[in-house]
Amino acid sequence: MLDGIVLSNIINELKQTLLGGRIDKIYQPEKEELLIAIRNNRTKHKLVLNAHSYYPRLNLSTLTENKSESPPMFCMLLRKHLIGGKIIDIFQPNFERIVEIDIEAVNELGDRENKKLILEIMGRHSNLIFTNEYYTIIDSIKHISYDKSSLRPILPNYKYVYPSNQNKLNPLSASKEEFIEQVKTKNIPLFKSIYTSYNGISPVIAQEICLKANFKEDKPSSSFTLAELEQLFNSFNNIMKNVKNATYSPILYTDKEELPVEFYSFPLELYQNLNQQLYTSISELVELYIYKKNQRFTIAQKTSDIRKLVQNFIDRAKRKQALQQKAIEDTELNELYKIYGEIITSYSYSITQNADSFTTQNYYIEPYEDITIPLDPKKTAIENAQAYFKIYNKTKRTFVAATEQLQIISEDLDYLNSVLVSLDILETEADILELRQELVQMGYLKKKAKHPKKLPKNSNPYMKYKTSSNLDVYIGKNNFQNDSLTMKYAKPNDMWFHIKDAPGSHVIVKVPHQYELTNQDLLECATLASYFSSSKHSSNVSIDYTLKKYIKKIPNAKPGMVIYTNFKTLVVTPNEKLVNDLES
Repeated sequence: MLDGIVLSNIINELKQTLLGGRIDKIYQPEKEELLIAIRNNRTKHKLVLNAHSYYPRLNLSTLTENKSESPPMFCMLLRKHLIGGKIIDIFQPNFERIVEIDIEAVNELGDRENKKLILEIMGRHSNLIFTNEYYTIIDSIKHISYDKSSLRPILPNYKYVYPSNQNKLNPLSASKEEFIEQVKTKNIPLFKSIYTSYNGISPVIAQEICLKANFKEDKPSSSFTLAELEQLFNSFNNIMKNVKNATYSPILYTDKEELPVEFYSFPLELYQNLNQQLYTSISELVELYIYKKNQRFTIAQKTSDIRKLVQNFIDRAKRKQALQQKAIEDTELNELYKIYGEIITSYSYSITQNADSFTTQNYYIEPYEDITIPLDPKKTAIENAQAYFKIYNKTKRTFVAATEQLQIISEDLDYLNSVLVSLDILETEADILELRQELVQMGYLKKKAKHPKKLPKNSNPYMKYKTSSNLDVYIGKNNFQNDSLTMKYAKPNDMWFHIKDAPGSHVIVKVPHQYELTNQDLLECATLASYFSSSKHSSNVSIDYTLKKYIKKIPNAKPGMVIYTNFKTLVVTPNEKLVNDLES
């Protein structure tokens, strides 16, 4: 929740850490993200400025890495103007969700001049804008043309103006009289009257202000007395004093399973029933809370075309599957046609000419009962028998072909569903490229003209975890990795885990010589296998495990498909907290 208060907390931390620092390097890891390396007091820091529509953020980072091989034009422009520049100020104008970073740099003529990096954290309107000291736009990470916004275009050489604040006021300079006047004139829920009156105040902190004043947040603000509004102002003012005095105590709120629910710059009564964890750094907390969400969202965006394609292939395969199953159902009378032919052949001498049916005892099926066989009166008995044998042979061929096709379709569905599982656990650009290459080789994707002939080496080919007994656990992120992990990387006495009869990642735990896995080891590895599978959100998931030496690759099978023997089965429930605890 990056409202004005959290942003002021971040800016306070950045000022203490970065003021006076020199810009060493600038990267653009993602389309809407900058990573700036800054040296200050002999220490290197990494600053992230992200203008993502859903997960914008500003923080010192330890996790973000440069993933772009060729820097975009915006990044090259910033390098030209800002490398070697000195951070001289970081501030938050009018308590908006805007951060301005003033940088003193040397231009091409050797003259010192000031430049500004302005990050606007405003949901889908978030942007990162580069201007000179007079607020003339040099460039921006997102260009906003007249057809998108006639009131506030963001384009090179245009004058930068702050976005409209809808007549909101700065809460840091609010007086009692002003506050009461703002709130009492609005006939809307009390908490809404607060956050619609002041910049940087989120609905959550407005609810907290009402709670601390012991007022119902949804009661119309115009119904409160002057004394009550004064009490409300005191609650509001106490919170703003924390900001003015930089009295921050970053806190993370988690649910019963210790998964993140919300975070803020100081404790909130609103979440007092949740688990609480204090942090010394707001940047660390912001990165913990937002980084993975942003990473997952970015991966999802970059693989949306793959997901759509795979889902189309799955739908097509299911339609084919239904047709083949219908064909098999239509052959259920196959054996009966053979019996018809056999009986007609045996009694051909007693079947009268031009008869349209023949009734006799069916001695092929016990108990013997009478059977009536339809005949074509235009054909002789032998010709009718031959016709039934012909139908029998045709349906037999249909049954064999449909059964073979069903097996092929089933294997295709298993593979395609395994790709869907992979899409949920990819972590890097290299992972995405590797999966695309896999789909090209399997014939599901067309090879692009500019596609590299050889995949670049993936520096992190497998996910890595550690059991509580410090054993290394490796997990494949796609089917190529599953094959490589199991058939090449794993040793014969390493233990292999996989969800039973469903798509999922291969999980390998490295077993030291003469070490015997404990029940806890088995439980943790099985939990990882269940979490990285198609049953991630299920309970009581069956996980098979066996030594790697009992795993064999199916000849001509698709990547990731193996057979195994000498296995045992554990039933576990996926546990995200345990998975996070085991992450190395």
